[in-house]
Amino acid sequence: MKQGILNLSEKDLEIFFIQEGIPKFRASQVYSWLYRFGKTSFFDMTNIDKSLQKKLDDIFYIYHPNIERIQKSNDGTIKFLLELNDSDTVETVYIPSSKKRNTLCISSQVGCSVGCKFCNTGYNGFIRNLSAEEVIVQYLVVNKYLQNSHEKISNIVFMGMGEPLYNAKNVLFAIDIFSKLISRRKITLSTSGISVVLKEIATDLKCKLAISLHAPNDEIRSRIMPINNIYNIKSIMNACEIYHKNHEFLKITFEYLLLKGINDSKECAYELVDLIKNTNSRVNILMFNEWDGCVFKPSSSSALKNFVSILEKNGIEAPIRDRRGLDILAACGQLSRANSST
Repeated sequence: MKQGILNLSEKDLEIFFIQEGIPKFRASQVYSWLYRFGKTSFFDMTNIDKSLQKKLDDIFYIYHPNIERIQKSNDGTIKFLLELNDSDTVETVYIPSSKKRNTLCISSQVGCSVGCKFCNTGYNGFIRNLSAEEVIVQYLVVNKYLQNSHEKISNIVFMGMGEPLYNAKNVLFAIDIFSKLISRRKITLSTSGISVVLKEIATDLKCKLAISLHAPNDEIRSRIMPINNIYNIKSIMNACEIYHKNHEFLKITFEYLLLKGINDSKECAYELVDLIKNTNSRVNILMFNEWDGCVFKPSSSSALKNFVSILEKNGIEAPIRDRRGLDILAACGQLSRANSST
């Protein structure tokens, strides 16, 4: 049975070539064809002799899923629905910017098991983890789609479907691959705070870190994020300290989704200030994006203004994230297999 070559690191491929009596520099050539040029056939790798092309084709396959649907938003955001080999589907989102910051939002699971009450992905349940190649290929598919345009992926965020740290092995493998293509400063892993895993990987994590916090205390957070009953705020902050000790030059981003009457009061803002004021961090303010079946509502403009003002007056950077892809259900918390199948 053939192996998926995208599941191998460049070092793995070097070892394979050495064992087969093939110069190990060929691994670098093959990797370049796979990741920089997005080739899906070994026979298109023109600086590799035909005998090696055939040998590789006999042993490996290059996985690229079928693009079942592409949706384009009025704001330029593009959502890709990818059909995997077992017919499961997953969404990935490309978000271009006039500032030449073109971000790819990658999924790590089919569905999500965390169950945040405000998120459509978790509302529709968890199916399975994505394999390493299924994570990586989201970049390859979108990068290939963009080849005929003047656009190029400059940033990668793990903020799509799923909890990355519940699929840490495959996500970290993908991050290692991506860090050879773009700066690790332009790769962000976002987690709901699986602190036991975060503590294990914090020292060697090769990217920026974002924490989906969304509340300043355990009472509110447990109400909207049941995962907090397992990994509370204190445990998350302890894990963040370990990350800081090894990545002092990188700010942690605390993501905070404002929900009307839930976590948007002035008291919550001051409590959040007390929680993070001594950390090297910033707060990304998110507005709630509504979806059918959810009881939450977005905060009012006055509540938003007051909340941000309190943070900024206390020296905390608090940008408001642009709401992108709303008309195609591609915004934060809207990705869903249920949406995909309609």
